[in-house]
Amino acid sequence: MSYQGLKINVLFPTLVGETEFPDCEALNRDLAAYVRNQEQNGRNYSQFTSVNNGWQSSLNFLNSDFPAIQTLKHFINDQIEIFLKEWGKVSFSSSTPSVFQYNHTSWAVILRQGGFQHEHIHTKTDLVGIYYVEVPTAPATKTSGNLTLIDPRSGRVTSRSNWETAHYSIHPKPGMFLLFPSFLPHRVNQVEVAGERISINLDVTLRPSSSPISDTRYQ
Repeated sequence: MSYQGLKINVLFPTLVGETEFPDCEALNRDLAAYVRNQEQNGRNYSQFTSVNNGWQSSLNFLNSDFPAIQTLKHFINDQIEIFLKEWGKVSFSSSTPSVFQYNHTSWAVILRQGGFQHEHIHTKTDLVGIYYVEVPTAPATKTSGNLTLIDPRSGRVTSRSNWETAHYSIHPKPGMFLLFPSFLPHRVNQVEVAGERISINLDVTLRPSSSPISDTRYQ
């Protein structure tokens, strides 16, 4: 009797993209100054969000013509297109459009000592992106200010083995950029030390397109 090898199918994967903006120091200085100016002169929208003990901008942050923001937006668009190609290979069905266009809603967040964000997901969108401009430099615990991703599978509570992990923690650093599906629950652990944790965040919404995705830009 002969047996064929076991075929393993990867179903319903959750992809998380991670990269860094090279030589980001000058860019981040300009971005941090711009964000702080927005905080001083603009409205704080944090009361409408998951942000606690912090500040959040309006939802058009990347629309500015400020040079550093335009540089960051170009970088982000490149990463979105890379992610979509890889995501499509493992997640999309045969009926999925072969190419997309996308737009993004974007905002800046400053968290200070004691600040955190409750566990949440992003609805009515497809991807979530986060770029880290600045993080506190003072010594802290390993989890202070971390982004924690939570297993999105609804049946995990009833079927999980005790050796499986339900959380994945990412320690942010300046220049880091992350992309992940909007259905992935996440939270920001409490910032335990003095300083500011500045991030630029975005929701990415897809729509069908007739042009190659490599030529697609923010609309």
